[in-house]
Amino acid sequence: MLVLEDSGSETMALWSAQRPLESCRTPAHDSLLFLLLSFKWVLLSRAQTADTGQGVMTPRLQRTSQDLSWQRSEPSIILPRALQVTETTLESGQNHLNLPAEKACPSGKETHVVDENLAFYEEWELEACVDGALLTEQMDRVNAIPFTYQQLDIFKHKLDEFYPQGYPESLIQHLNYFFLEVTPHDIHKWNVTSLETVKSLLKVSKGRKMDAQVAALIARYLVGGGQLDKATLDTLASFHPTYLCFLSPEQLRSVQQDVVWTARPQDLDSCHPPQMNILYSKARIAFQNMSGSEYFARIKPFLGGASTEDLRALVPQNISMDIATFKTLRKEVLLPLTIAEVQKLLGPNLVELKVEEGNSPVRDWIFRQRQDDLDSLGLGLHGGIPNGYLVLDLNFREALSGGPHLLGPGPVLTAILTLLLALILN
Repeated sequence: MLVLEDSGSETMALWSAQRPLESCRTPAHDSLLFLLLSFKWVLLSRAQTADTGQGVMTPRLQRTSQDLSWQRSEPSIILPRALQVTETTLESGQNHLNLPAEKACPSGKETHVVDENLAFYEEWELEACVDGALLTEQMDRVNAIPFTYQQLDIFKHKLDEFYPQGYPESLIQHLNYFFLEVTPHDIHKWNVTSLETVKSLLKVSKGRKMDAQVAALIARYLVGGGQLDKATLDTLASFHPTYLCFLSPEQLRSVQQDVVWTARPQDLDSCHPPQMNILYSKARIAFQNMSGSEYFARIKPFLGGASTEDLRALVPQNISMDIATFKTLRKEVLLPLTIAEVQKLLGPNLVELKVEEGNSPVRDWIFRQRQDDLDSLGLGLHGGIPNGYLVLDLNFREALSGGPHLLGPGPVLTAILTLLLALILN
């Protein structure tokens, strides 16, 4: 048996005599090899069993694949020396492989139905003979036939050309395993209104690294006003929680408790305070049996939902909070902390305050501290309350927004005198 390999690690087996190829080469033998190639005696395989997550296959084809051990194969095989087209031949204009000069659909290969014959088309023939309308109409048949990855890529290209603004929901509802070919960018163009469609695509995606696509699908469904039921939320628990910030606080309350164990900081970057409040509560319960640095390592991504009292509870645990985490704390939660509390929270990372002294929320916290107390840290922090100045929190919201809230003794005295004069005149 002669085994031929190409650059894509694809294989083709040709049965031959037991003698080496070189010892039996004759013009007739070369012609035979040429004939075999011309008739594409090659195993075309796109699909492996759905359990492996590598493709789509009907039960009949699954049994066949076990017998033949199908592998992904490239349709183009180069036979060295047996089929040699020299540069001289090409330069002379002779075309021994009869390649078409133009990429028009060959006569007799016009396609009106998606069937097994398409699996034996050259890639350029699929480009020329298949259109997006046919694929839309017969998507169920596309999923039933073991096309190669390259062929499915061509089909996706044809659909993308046919629907430049995104697939219609009538097609999305029938994508089934073809959903594995789409990207998050594709999905963000869709309009998804059916929960059943979401459920079917989640079922297809389960066990296959489709977390980004699933997050995009959930986002598009919720943007359209869709609601997720408890069963769908339970299904989502089997995916990496990149979708968390797309859920409403009410939906987050129904999310399984265990989801916080796999959440990464980047999964929470776009969450709003109401969402972080829910997630922090879940995380605190999930990690309640931990303490010290182990607890802090787990709870850290969720501290954007912590209260001032929660932060003060961390002070005696010597956690050494990094400045990046400190900056994620909500301003209204951070401002009441004293210099001593912040010093214990940050530990050796306290020196990083100097780098962030001009940025919120560190800047806002500095504005509320006495300058003498800031000086005692030895970090060169500036912007605190000078000695002799009074803090009049006439409007707490104004203080939180970074607006003017400090008055020196001169303005305070003027205000008092003005009030006394007004009382005397009345």
